[in-house]
Amino acid sequence: MPGRDRWPSRWGFVFAAIGSAIGLGNVWRFPYLAYKYGGGAFLVPWLISLVAIGIPWFIAEIGMGQLMQRGAPGTMARIGKKWEWTGWLSTLIAFVIACYYTVIMAWSIVYLVSSVTLAWGPGAAAADGVGPFFNQTLGLTGGPGEWGGYQVTIVAALIFSWIAIYWFIYEGPERLGKLVKWTVIIPWCLLAILFIRGITLPGAVDGLNFYLTPNFAALADGEVWFAAISQIAFTLSLGMSIMFAYGSYNPKQEDINNNAIITSLANCGTSFFAGFAVFSTLGYLALQLNQPIDKVAGASVGLAFKTFPIAISMMPFAGQLIGIIFFGCLWVLGIDSAFSLAEAVATPISDKWGVSTKKAALSVAIAGFVIGAIIFSPGSGLFWLDMVDRAVSFYGLLIAGFLQIVVIGWVYGAERLRQEANALSDIKIGGWFNVMVKVIVPLGLLFVLEEGLRSDLPSYGGYPVWATSIAMWGTLALIIVISLILGFGGREDIEN
Repeated sequence: MPGRDRWPSRWGFVFAAIGSAIGLGNVWRFPYLAYKYGGGAFLVPWLISLVAIGIPWFIAEIGMGQLMQRGAPGTMARIGKKWEWTGWLSTLIAFVIACYYTVIMAWSIVYLVSSVTLAWGPGAAAADGVGPFFNQTLGLTGGPGEWGGYQVTIVAALIFSWIAIYWFIYEGPERLGKLVKWTVIIPWCLLAILFIRGITLPGAVDGLNFYLTPNFAALADGEVWFAAISQIAFTLSLGMSIMFAYGSYNPKQEDINNNAIITSLANCGTSFFAGFAVFSTLGYLALQLNQPIDKVAGASVGLAFKTFPIAISMMPFAGQLIGIIFFGCLWVLGIDSAFSLAEAVATPISDKWGVSTKKAALSVAIAGFVIGAIIFSPGSGLFWLDMVDRAVSFYGLLIAGFLQIVVIGWVYGAERLRQEANALSDIKIGGWFNVMVKVIVPLGLLFVLEEGLRSDLPSYGGYPVWATSIAMWGTLALIIVISLILGFGGREDIEN
C-alpha cells in the first residue's frame, strides 16, 4: 500500500512484538501458574502449547497482517467481507483490555512512589500493613455493588500512563520502532537486578526448589493443560488484533517465520527467567515469616501488590531501591503491552476511515482513559476489572482467536499461507503447520473455552450473578454486537 507507515527496521518490529508479548503477566501470572500446576512439570504442557498452538497461531496473525497490509478487520475483510466483523471483535477486545490494563499500570506508579518510604510498613510491620495499604490505595469497597469514591493518585497516574502511550504511538511505527528497544531492554535489565538480589537472599534456594520441583502427576489433570494453553495465548498477545497490526507495517517481503519464532521464544524465556526472580524472593519471605511458601505465594494481583511489598520491606538492605526497581519494571513491562493494544485499535481506525495516525491514536487514548477512569478507578473498580478481564482476555480472546484461525486455515487456506510464509523466510515450516492451524489450534481453544465455562457458570469468582451477567456476559454481548455493526456497515476497506 503506497504511503503506509513502516517499521524503521526488521529489529524495530521484532522488539515491538517482543515488547507487546512481554507484559505484567510474565512477572506475576506465569510463575504462579508454574508453582500451582506441578512446578517444573508445568513446563511440559507449557512448551507443548507453545509449539503446537502459540507459534502456529503467531505465524498466522503476523503473516496475514503482513501479506494483506492491514490490521485485523482489514485482513479478514480481504479474505471475505463477511469475515470483517471477526477482526473488529479482536480489535474491541484489545481496546477493553487497554482500558483496565492501564489502571494496573497506575497502581504500579503509586507503589513505585510509595516504595521510597515503604508506606505499607517497614520490616515485619509490612505483613500487617500491606493489606490495609492496598485497600486504601484503591479505596477498595466491599463489593461490585458499592461504587465508592475515586483516588486522586490513581487517576493522576492513569493520566500519566495514557499520555506516555500516546507519546509512543502518535507518529506510528517509524517512531515506535526506534523507542521500543529501550522499553524491552530496560525491563530485562531490571529483572536481572531482581534476579541477582533474589538469589543472594537467605531461603532463595527453597523458593527456587518450590518453583521448579516437578510434580509429573499433575500432567494428568486437564486443568493443567487448560492453564498452559490459556497462558500461551494471553502472553503472546494473540487474539487481540495486535500482531495483525504489527505485521501490517512490515514490507511484504519481510521474513515471517523467523520473526514469529524469535518473538515467541524471547517472551517465554522472559517468563521463565522472571520466575527465578520472583520465587527466590518468596523463598526469603517464607523464611522470614516462618511459613510454607505456598502460604505466601499469592496469585495474580496479590503476588505483585501484596506479597512482594512485604518481601521488599523485610530485605536486609536496599529494600526501597528494590521496590522502586520492581514496580518500575512492572510499569515499563506494562507500557509495552499497553501501547501495542492501543496501536492494535488505532491501525484499523486508520485503515477503514482514512484518519491520520495522530487522530486515531488520540481518539483511542482519550476513550481509553475515560472508560478506565469511570469504571475501573473507583473503589469497586478492582471487582469490575477482575470480571471484565475474565470476559475479554479469556472468553473474548478465545472466541475471536477461534473464529479468525478457522477462517485463515479453512477459507484462506493454511497451505497457501505456509507456502507464502516459506517463500519469504529462512526457516521453512513443514506440513505440520497445516494440521496445527486447521485442527489443533481450534480444538485447543475450544477445549480451554469449555473448561472455562465449566468453572465459571453460573457465576465467576464468587461474585453475584447480577454482577457477572453485566460485567462478563453483558460486555461480551456488547462487543459482539458492535463488531457486527462495524463489520457489515460503514466504509468498506478495499484499497490496494
